[in-house]
Amino acid sequence: MNIVYNGIEILASSVEVFVLYKIYSILLYKQRGKQNFILDRELAIIGTVLIQICNHVSIFSYFTIILFVLYMSITAKIIYRRKYIELFSIASFYVLCLSCFDFLIFTLVSIFYGGYDTFTALVSTRGILRVVMICVIKFLWILLYFMIKKYLYSFSLKKNYVYTILIISCAGFLGFVYLVNQTFKAFNYTMAGVWFVFIALWSLLFFTVYFVIESKEEKMKLDFAEMRNELLEENYKTINEIYTGNAKLYHDLNNHLNVLYQLLDEEKTLEAKNYITEISRPIMQLSKTTWTGIDVVDVVINSKLGKMKEKGITCNVNVEFPQNTNIKPHDMCTILANLLDNAIEASEKLKIPGNISLTIRRINHFLLIKVSNACEENKESFAHFPSTTKKNREFHGWGLPSVKDAVEKYNGTLKCINEEKQFIVKIMLFFEKNTN
Repeated sequence: MNIVYNGIEILASSVEVFVLYKIYSILLYKQRGKQNFILDRELAIIGTVLIQICNHVSIFSYFTIILFVLYMSITAKIIYRRKYIELFSIASFYVLCLSCFDFLIFTLVSIFYGGYDTFTALVSTRGILRVVMICVIKFLWILLYFMIKKYLYSFSLKKNYVYTILIISCAGFLGFVYLVNQTFKAFNYTMAGVWFVFIALWSLLFFTVYFVIESKEEKMKLDFAEMRNELLEENYKTINEIYTGNAKLYHDLNNHLNVLYQLLDEEKTLEAKNYITEISRPIMQLSKTTWTGIDVVDVVINSKLGKMKEKGITCNVNVEFPQNTNIKPHDMCTILANLLDNAIEASEKLKIPGNISLTIRRINHFLLIKVSNACEENKESFAHFPSTTKKNREFHGWGLPSVKDAVEKYNGTLKCINEEKQFIVKIMLFFEKNTN
């Protein structure tokens, strides 16, 4: 019978390992290169063997739980190009859910059949009852996985979520350890209710924090949509004015040709050149510079350059933008529009209009963005980024946080520096070439 018991234990451990690997693949499928099922299978087998070795020493131990989390997160780091803290938080949350689920079922069964003796047998002794319960629990665990699978596809693993999951997992694990010890010390018929309340409160905390973060994300999306609409409206008005000017130009073309003929006939060449320059002004306005090759991004840069020109602010632009990358145009718009708006606003406050510098450079698979502008204050560094100076803080001060969120999508970094009366924002993005 020991062969049967060990076989069921191995099967149960393999289910736990494979389900977590499947969750990783759903959440992080974009961060993986070519699929390697042989590697996945080998890592899963090694993980199952490690768990079984630990289980032969002690069927239940906190050491096994910690080892499982470390092994799964380290092997996931081998497979996926994500930060280790993200992979560790997923594994921690998964193992906490799995452990709480196991103990809830064990406690419920023990209340209705055998009490404390049954509970200790299920947790620490190999036998027919444990084998049956393991089969039932793992079947329910697989069923639960398939129930939530479709929701996992829509879950976006962002930095805020990662740290939230990690903190909740650590707090939940402390509560789990306390409840396990209490269950062993003073098992009674209320323990199942205690486990249920603990899981319910823990789940409520998780979903509350999740929805708070989601609501903040939605607000930032609305802010971006509003900014985009304002930009579109502004460019529409500009283009409309230009085309209106062109319509008048074409309407008066015959008159202009007569004037030019008279000037040239009288050999007034300089006056003719000046006249051509004047009537060509609307056409010259249409010939905007192509900086990146991405229409919406070029519109942002050109519109901000137009604003600077109106306000008497000089600007140095140096752009080298890679083509066919995974960097979304709306993310580049968020980054550039907010940084340039902040730079223009800071330059306006100076007694003498300052200079703004925009540099975009690629180094291998990294995109470097640097925006600098003259400023009055001179602070050496910031804990995160400077707070807004506007009165209505509820509706302002989202610029750099919005930029930071866009940067983190590409595992990038954002740094703000204020030195020698120059405010400098440095951004580094990791990009991939599109295969399409």
